[in-house]
Amino acid sequence: MSLFDPLGLVASFVIEGKVIIQEVWRSKVGWDEQIPGEILPRWQQWLEILRSLDKVKIPRCYFPGYSQEAYESLELHVFVDASESAFAAAAYFRVVDNGTIRCCLVSAKTKVAPLQSIGIPRLELQAATIGTRLMKTVTENHTIPIKRRVMWSDSKTVLAWLRSDHRRYRQFVAFRITEILEDTNVADWRWVPTKLNVADEATKWGKGPNYHENCRWFNGPAFLYEDENKWPEEDSAQEEHSAEELRNVRIHVQHTAEPVVPFQRFSKWERLVRAIAYVRRFYQNCQHKRNGSAITTGFLSCEELNAAEYLVWKLVQEEVFPAEFDVLRSNLHEPSGQREAVEKSSSIYKLVPFLGEGEVIRKDSRIKASPYVSYNTKFPIIVPKQHYVTDLLVNWYHRQYGHANGETVVNEIRQKYHIPKLRVIVRKIAKCCTWCSVYRCVPQVPRMGPLPIARLTPYVRAFTFVGLDYFGPLTVRVGRASAKRWVALFTCLTTRAIHLEVATSLSTESCIQAIRRFIARRGAPQEVYSDQGTNFQGVSSELARQIRSINGTLAATITNYRTQWKFNPPYAPHMGGVWERLVRSVKRALSCLLTDRNPDDETLATALAEVESLVNSRPLTYLPLESEEHEALTPNHFLLLSSSGVVQPATKPTHDAEALRSNWGMIKVMLDNFWRRWLREYLPVMSPQSKWFGEVRNVQVGDLVMIANEKERNSWTRGRIRQVYPGRDGRVRRVDVQTTAGIQQRPVSKIAVLNVAEDVGIAEGSGSNTVGGMCAT
Repeated sequence: MSLFDPLGLVASFVIEGKVIIQEVWRSKVGWDEQIPGEILPRWQQWLEILRSLDKVKIPRCYFPGYSQEAYESLELHVFVDASESAFAAAAYFRVVDNGTIRCCLVSAKTKVAPLQSIGIPRLELQAATIGTRLMKTVTENHTIPIKRRVMWSDSKTVLAWLRSDHRRYRQFVAFRITEILEDTNVADWRWVPTKLNVADEATKWGKGPNYHENCRWFNGPAFLYEDENKWPEEDSAQEEHSAEELRNVRIHVQHTAEPVVPFQRFSKWERLVRAIAYVRRFYQNCQHKRNGSAITTGFLSCEELNAAEYLVWKLVQEEVFPAEFDVLRSNLHEPSGQREAVEKSSSIYKLVPFLGEGEVIRKDSRIKASPYVSYNTKFPIIVPKQHYVTDLLVNWYHRQYGHANGETVVNEIRQKYHIPKLRVIVRKIAKCCTWCSVYRCVPQVPRMGPLPIARLTPYVRAFTFVGLDYFGPLTVRVGRASAKRWVALFTCLTTRAIHLEVATSLSTESCIQAIRRFIARRGAPQEVYSDQGTNFQGVSSELARQIRSINGTLAATITNYRTQWKFNPPYAPHMGGVWERLVRSVKRALSCLLTDRNPDDETLATALAEVESLVNSRPLTYLPLESEEHEALTPNHFLLLSSSGVVQPATKPTHDAEALRSNWGMIKVMLDNFWRRWLREYLPVMSPQSKWFGEVRNVQVGDLVMIANEKERNSWTRGRIRQVYPGRDGRVRRVDVQTTAGIQQRPVSKIAVLNVAEDVGIAEGSGSNTVGGMCAT
């Protein structure tokens, strides 16, 4: 025969069969062997009860003959229990109809205890868990509304777990309590004595289950048929707790002591040592006065300074290594074989520390037998790497050796001290050093800026946007004497064509006449760009002096409603690279054409005209030899309609009106074709950036800076940013600097920002001028 019981109505019988099978498995009996004698009687008893199960009758309805109103008081009671062999849960419905109470079994769930031994409190918790799941299943699979739910358990330990913070317990208990409290409330759980717990019949076999018509397994315990005030009550004084299920709480105990000396008030190592030395002298003098001895006065001696230094490290080590210091101090009075070692978890355990000369912790060494090294070198003082006094010491060595080689500082410190990760600390001190920040700062050039509109505007007349520069002087022969001549170079910023004019002097009138000759031949420009003259230093000191006086008069004379003059900031030759590069090309071509070292004015004018034509015929783009395209685009194409000016556009001999109309249209077509080639071939060549790729911090108003002059570093001028001029991309490339000599305008490429103000502010905020005073000289 087979057994089919999905509701668990005879679960108290089925669980015993599962327990017997588990015990047979535990006894390791083969499938063809006889069941052991202690298990066989129970197996035979279970088979006899199995044969009698066909006589068990269970009503199809929960409460036959009851009215619909009786279900309005429907209550669900779930009983849970556990034993060493199994744990179970049984659910009952309870209704009250006209004063009559009726109960019936709804469902039951049982499970065999695991093969691995588990304590009874955990098994009781497992029973409460499956009881909660059974309650949820019964509630979800009945359409009848349940007015009240009550969970019953005879384990006071489980009830105590439910009423406390589950995070205090181990994961096994904490996870199951969390699942239980997700579907029930703590108020739903009540205590029931073991004798009244009906689920006890499923966990304790005894003489076997009782399936009579009026048995409590099918009808529930007797106290459910009474009023609620007669139900079992739990004695709160007997609440039980299982301490072994509490989660282990690890407490970190650390000995902390207030430092005797406020080290943060000292900005230098030598000041700290001398202050401690004077305090020690004062203390000793007080003792000498009390004993009637002579007191010590005058300058500090070497012995006093050494004693003060040992005292400083003793205070630091007691603060950082309190436990290790106590152990090593107690070892001084113990024999060598009974001395206690420091904890293995200590950061100085592998250094084999001991309390040596000066009562400071020192590192043991393998070179102790060497007679040629000092005691401090054999047994260096152990210094913590993260302490303010350590920074003071390293900073003192950094200043003693001229803010220079870090390896020298490392080597000298290692002669007397042992500091973990010493090189990292040395680099940190050098980075925070004010002196090093000032004398090692370098300008940070922002990313290369976008080209101005003047370089990117097509379909305009050549020399609409002009860059002007001077170079020279050139010596010419005037009769039997010699004179100086300068060359004014005008370059078209769009087509890169050049125009050369000779200036007989550096006067304002001579410069204006050269510009007027240029305008008469090339037309008035819309914008003129030039330097402010300081970039001519090294070429001609006289030109540098004269150009400053020229700028004001020149801009006032030439600037009108058609022409606008714009100046680059001083010391910014890279901003005028478009004409600086052409100056070099003109000089190279001029050196090849002028064979006479002292030509006359006529020869110089002829040579400049030929150089102008030669430079204007240079290709603007690269054109492979095997290419079948047109000739390379040159500036002469925009001036003469061809690279050399020899090829002329063909015309037909017709009457005047048609000839004028056809020639002008042909020239216009040719120019438009050149500009299209300019857009297609030359403009993309200017797109890539050749340097200054990284992002840097924008210079801000109020920053302390140094102006990087072309002279030696010691002549760099200090100042503060007065005004900034952001570009179209938001990056600052030109600033006004307030210096002792007044306001000077400079490019950012000549500005080195000092971080001294920020560092000093941090130090002042912490109550000391640590950074500002560390490297003061």
